[in-house]
Parts: sequence; C-alpha cells; structure tokens
Amino acid sequence: MKSVNINVFNNDYVIKTDAEEDYVIEITTYLEQKVKEVTNEDLTLAIPRPFLLATLKITDDFLRMKKEFEEYKGRAEEKSRELVELLDRSIIQRKSNSDMEFDENRE
Repeated sequence: MKSVNINVFNNDYVIKTDAEEDYVIEITTYLEQKVKEVTNEDLTLAIPRPFLLATLKITDDFLRMKKEFEEYKGRAEEKSRELVELLDRSIIQRKSNSDMEFDENRE
C-alpha cells in the first residue's frame, strides 16, 4: 500500500491505498461534484476519517459497477446487432428459398 495525498472540500488528507493516485483523485472529484450538485455553498468541511474512507469506498464501488455495466451494455448491444444480422440473413435466405420453390412450381 502507498500513501496518497488528497484534498476533499479544502481539507488535506493522507490515505493508504493500492489504487493509483489518479484514480483516487477521480473518486474524490466525483464525490465533490455530487455534493456540489445538491448545494450552492462553497464548502470547507472537516470530514471524520472513518466517514471519508467509507464515502470514498462507496464512490469507488459505484464507479466500478458503472464501468462494468457500461462494458456489459456494450457487449449486449454487440450481441443484439449480431442476432439482428443473423435474423436478417435467415429471412433473406428463406425468402430466396421460397422464391425458388415458387419458380419450380411454375414449370
């Protein structure tokens, strides 16, 4: 584990983490943005350490789940496109076979 310096609501904290510093900063930035969405005040908050760590963990969990969802959604959309293409080819093939049978019956 390494120590990472972060600044949350104008207060400096040092946390120990296995995560990359850029990712930790991304988490704190996201957290601050969400708090600012619900208040117009310029906040300077002294956050109790256990609360800060829990909040960062919850935010990390959310961002990871969001990323997993986006990846799953992308795979599902790709599979859906593949299935539509397969169905289209099948319909064209059936129509082609049906047209051939119709032509054979005319003779």
